[in-house]
Amino acid sequence: MKKQIFALSLLLSSTAFANRVMPEISKDGKTRHSSSMAVANDRRQFFNTQFEGGSAEIQDIDTLDSSDFDINGAFGNRVFSAEFSYNDNVGFAQTRPIITEVSHNREVVLLMGFRPVDLVSFGFGYRNIERDMQNKNINTFEVEASTMFNINRVSFGGAYKYVKPNSQRHGYYADLTLAGGYLDEVLSAEAGLSVKTKSQELNRGTRKEFFIGGTRKYSNLEFDTDFEYESGDNGYETGDYKRMKFNFDLEVLYTKYLYVTPGIEYRNLEINNSSSEQIYTSVDFGYREAGMDITLAFDYLADGNLEIANQDIKLDQYRVTLGMGYQF
Repeated sequence: MKKQIFALSLLLSSTAFANRVMPEISKDGKTRHSSSMAVANDRRQFFNTQFEGGSAEIQDIDTLDSSDFDINGAFGNRVFSAEFSYNDNVGFAQTRPIITEVSHNREVVLLMGFRPVDLVSFGFGYRNIERDMQNKNINTFEVEASTMFNINRVSFGGAYKYVKPNSQRHGYYADLTLAGGYLDEVLSAEAGLSVKTKSQELNRGTRKEFFIGGTRKYSNLEFDTDFEYESGDNGYETGDYKRMKFNFDLEVLYTKYLYVTPGIEYRNLEINNSSSEQIYTSVDFGYREAGMDITLAFDYLADGNLEIANQDIKLDQYRVTLGMGYQF
């Protein structure tokens, strides 16, 4: 059971985010932000919906199938901006001949920004995740407030996030972020530090994270990359926690309307005596015209394994995603 829960937490969450600090400039125009810091200076207007299906095989445990529906959009002008999303994810385990629903996650996110003057912008974020897993219902609740200072093309500031990860337990932790970045018509770059405080009630230790990323557009090419490294205590005062993620993709516009985007992503997670390592490869095929963007994406786990209690477990996984968006 412990192995299945650990694997589910790794494989059934697939919502993708982009910038935390600087507004997105990607050509598809429908990539989500992950913080109110970025939305506070964003002016995009779009609507997007996405459907995803996938399967994962965990050696000697289960075959996990998942389906995902996501709807999101944004509105922005000189003074006010908002971004919203709703995600519904269902996971099924196949232990032949029985198929059982083992997880059902529903996520609601609202990020808003207010710019009274060009020099400063304020952000507010709300996120609620309802998880039904292994006959348990758990809610995660987050509220964020941020402030960004803008000088020409450079922005810097910070955010405070209140996180209550488990509605069935007392306790919360705070996520404090200081970050900055640069933005123009063809380049978006950002970097920052985040500290997540410890909580005795949650038996959770202090964790520190460094992140850096950016987007560069050049002619018919677009480069996107992100790197995250987080470390600290898994428990209140003991235990180890390390997490690293790196991804890179390159969009190539072959004709006026057609593009292809190959990519690679590396993930590593170490929690006490358990660890996981995954290398994903992906390719997106897209059509873009007059504000409309349609994408068919394929993701494949090229190499993946879990190590739990000194036992190695191989992973196999693939995902297929269809996304349709319109930028106003």
